[in-house]
Order: sequence, then C-alpha cells, then structure tokens
Amino acid sequence: MKKRQRSTSRTSTASPSSQPSLVYHKPLDKMTPDEARVWLQGVHERLIRKMYRERSYLDYRASRKKYTPTDEAYEADLVLEQELLSLIENLLQGFADNEVQA
Repeated sequence: MKKRQRSTSRTSTASPSSQPSLVYHKPLDKMTPDEARVWLQGVHERLIRKMYRERSYLDYRASRKKYTPTDEAYEADLVLEQELLSLIENLLQGFADNEVQA
C-alpha cells in the first residue's frame, strides 16, 4: 500500500493586510546607519502590533474568565516586549541625535 504524501502548503484565513511576509535584510553590522534606522523602525512597528494582538487576546480571555499557564506566559512576554520596545526606542533616539550633530 502506497503512503499518501501530505501537502506542505497551508492556506490562511487572515485578511490580506494581516498576512505575514518574510523580510530579508543584511546583518546589522553590514547596514548603513540609514538602513539600520529604517529596519529598527520596522521592527518597532511590528512589535507594537504584536503587543496589541496579545493584549487583545488576553483581555478577551479575561472577559470570558479564562486563564491558563499560556496566558501567564503571554503576560510575561508583554513585559519582555515592553523592555525590547524601550531598547529599540533608545537606539532610534541615538540615530536621531547623531543626525542632529552631523
């Protein structure tokens, strides 16, 4: 009896505007300051959207009186993500300060 091969393609029910896309970039140490700034701005925006989605999910779960260890992990992730957001904002401020001095 032959085994059926599984299809590796997947379809998404997400709207076109929320579908993920792969972003390739060169290593940070190979980027120009302008390229690094633009890349960091993109990471900043994506991180904010991720945090918003997670907060919405957790609020929805809380409104339904649901709480699991996964929810606890998501709460902890939000704290870490806020720290990363602050780090990115400080890096972007450094780029802005360097532009003013130049």
